[in-house]
Amino acid sequence: MIASKKVNRFILFLPIYLMKPICLTIAGADPTSGAGIQADIRTFDRCGVHPFSVITAITFQTANKLFGYKSLSDDLESQLDALLTTYPIKYTKIGMVPDFKTLDIIIKYIKKYNFEIVFDPVSISSAGGRLSSEGLEIEIEKKLFPYVKIITPNKSEAIYYSNREIYNTSEENIDNLKKVAEILLKKLYGDENSQNIEKAVVIKSAISSHDEVMDLVLINRKKNDHLEKEFQTFKKNKIPVKGNIHGTGCVFSSAITAFLAKQYSIKKAISKAESFFNEKFQNFIQIPKEGKIIDLTIPDEHLKVINQIKQIYNFIAPLKKFSNLIPEVRMNISCSLPNAKSKTDIAGVDGRITVRDGYPYASGDISFGVSNHTARLLLTAKKFDNSVNIVMNLKYNPEWIKALQNTTDLELQEIHRELQPNKIMIKEESTMQWIIKESLRNLGEIPDIIWDKGSMGKEPMMRLFGKRSEDIIKKLKLIIETIKI
Repeated sequence: MIASKKVNRFILFLPIYLMKPICLTIAGADPTSGAGIQADIRTFDRCGVHPFSVITAITFQTANKLFGYKSLSDDLESQLDALLTTYPIKYTKIGMVPDFKTLDIIIKYIKKYNFEIVFDPVSISSAGGRLSSEGLEIEIEKKLFPYVKIITPNKSEAIYYSNREIYNTSEENIDNLKKVAEILLKKLYGDENSQNIEKAVVIKSAISSHDEVMDLVLINRKKNDHLEKEFQTFKKNKIPVKGNIHGTGCVFSSAITAFLAKQYSIKKAISKAESFFNEKFQNFIQIPKEGKIIDLTIPDEHLKVINQIKQIYNFIAPLKKFSNLIPEVRMNISCSLPNAKSKTDIAGVDGRITVRDGYPYASGDISFGVSNHTARLLLTAKKFDNSVNIVMNLKYNPEWIKALQNTTDLELQEIHRELQPNKIMIKEESTMQWIIKESLRNLGEIPDIIWDKGSMGKEPMMRLFGKRSEDIIKKLKLIIETIKI
C-alpha cells in the first residue's frame, strides 16, 4: 500500500502535459487532416490544451476538391453524452454543422452545459462545395449566434450574415467593414441575460492588398462595469502560393479556443491566436495538385529542446525538497536552440514553476517564446559561449552559497547589482547583459552559478547554467546533497 502511494505521487507529477487545460471541438472530419476536426485537434495540441472531439459529419474531400459529405447527426448525442457526462468541458469550438438536426442537438447541449463557444461559420469548404443544407444559415443565425462568445467569419461569410454589401474596402476606407462587424456583434446578443457578457467578432482577411492581408477584430470589453466596443487590426504578409490553402479558418478559430481555455482574456486569446497562426502560416506541407495544408508539426530540433526541459522538470517535480529552491518570483527553466538569436528561439515553462501541495508545479506548458528573464540571460550567455544552452533560476540563501563554495567543485560567481550603471538599472534587458559581462570580466567564463544579493525591488537570486539536461540534473543533485534541505 505504501509503495502504491509513492508510485501514484510520482505519476501525478511526472508528465508535464498531464496538467493541460481541455477543449472540445464539434466539427466535421477531413480525410486530409488539414481542415475540420483533425486540424482542430492538432491545433489544440500545439497550443497546449488536450483535445476532445465530436464528429458532426464525414467529408469526402482533398485539399482542393470536395466530393461530398455524410451527416452523423444520428450518432451525435451518443458522442456528446459519452464526453459531457464524464469530463468538465467548458471551452468549445464549433465548425461544420451539416443539417438542421445537428444544429438542434448542438443547441440542446449548449443549453445544458453552458459552453464558452468559438464559432467558425463554415458552410462552404475551402476546397469548394457546400458543407451544410441549403437555408441552414438562417437557423444558425437565429438559434446558435446568441450562445457564441467569438465568431470568426471570413469576409464573404461576414457579408452574408450582416446582409450588407462591401465595396472597395481598404485600410483607409474601413468604416463599412466596421459596420459589418458591429452588425454581427449585435446578433451575438440574444436576450437581456447576455447583455453584460464580453463577446467578439473576428473578420478574417477582411482587407487584402498586394502584399498584405488584415483581420478586423471587434471586441465588446468590460470596462468599469459596462461594455465598450474596441476595434483592432492584425496584419500578416500575403504568401504567394498556387492553389487552395486548406483549413486556415479551422486552425485559427481552434487556436482562439485553446487560448481561452488557458484562461487568457478574449483580447489576449485572439492576439495569441494571431501570432500562432502567423508562425504556422509560413510553412506548408507539400502535396500534389496544388492544394496546400498548414504544417502544424513540431520540428525535431524544437522537440529536442522541449524534451530537455521535460527531463529537468520531471526530475524535480516528484521531490518536495526542490520546492525550497523556488524563489518568490517563481522558477523557470529556459533551453535554447543551438544557434538561438531571439526569445522565440528559447523554450520555457509558460507561467513558470510554482509550488502546489508542497511540490514543484508547472503552471503551463513548455513553449517557445514564453520565458523572459531567463531567456534574455541565456541569449547573452550564448554570445560568449554558444555551448551554454540551459539556465534556471533558483532561490538564494547565503548559507547555501557558503556550503557550495566550500564543499563542491561548482564554479560560483557573485554579481553586485549596486555596481550597475544607472542607465542599465532602468532597463531589465541591459541588466541581464551586464550580469553576464560582469561574470566574464571577473572569471573569464560562464560559471555554473551566478548569484547576487538583490537590490531595491529585485529578489536575491541564483542562476544555474548548463549545456544539456543531464548536466543540469547532475548539478541539481549536487546542490541538494550539499545544502541538505
